Amino acid sequence: MNKEESPDLKAEFEKRKPWITKFHIAGEEYGGYFDALNDTRIRQFFESFPLIETVVELGSLEGGHSFALAQNPSVTRVLAIEGRADNIEKAEFVKNILNDEKVEFIQADLEKADFQSFGKFDAVFCCGLLYHLPKPWELIPKLAKISPNIFIWTQISEEAKAKKMREGWRGKFYREGGFLDPLSGLSKKSFWLSLGSLINLLTISGYKEIKIIENDLRHAKGPAVTLAAAMNQFNRD
Repeated sequence: MNKEESPDLKAEFEKRKPWITKFHIAGEEYGGYFDALNDTRIRQFFESFPLIETVVELGSLEGGHSFALAQNPSVTRVLAIEGRADNIEKAEFVKNILNDEKVEFIQADLEKADFQSFGKFDAVFCCGLLYHLPKPWELIPKLAKISPNIFIWTQISEEAKAKKMREGWRGKFYREGGFLDPLSGLSKKSFWLSLGSLINLLTISGYKEIKIIENDLRHAKGPAVTLAAAMNQFNRD
């Protein structure tokens, strides 16, 4: 379905509501409130990894970041992984409207997925996902096997509240909203790592260079960090 062929695009979006992501199509806005296309984190990602061609995105929701990543001229492929079937259906709907052949959506539980089956990628885009996992320390080593570069935005535990130790990692537990909450993880409970534990986890997983882009101590839901990590040196141009 191309946007020119849709008799009533607004009605098609209405059929699939509620939406979280806002989409810009033919000069009009559709969907929800979150403008992923103009998200600062997209710019920060490409400032960290300007020459990449292939990206794997974790927790793609309705595809807003996926299409934003694909708009970069250097990108040839975005593999977007999402756990909820409803979100995949919405993302495929928008993909058909945009006729975006760079983006591929697949449904998978990131707590159980075989990451090596996805192939190799120049970079990982992991935005709003890590802090929804009960064992985030299991994900990073898996990502290190498929990509030498990773971009992360995640909530973290305040150092003063990081009083729980699990398998050698320090942080705190957080109760998730459940499967019916589109902005929650798939498990009932998650573990928010402290910043120190997150950096140590990346380091032992092989990411030798770590750049803290923003350490947001005033985020509404608690501290959040934006960082990029590379197994080799960052591009210095």
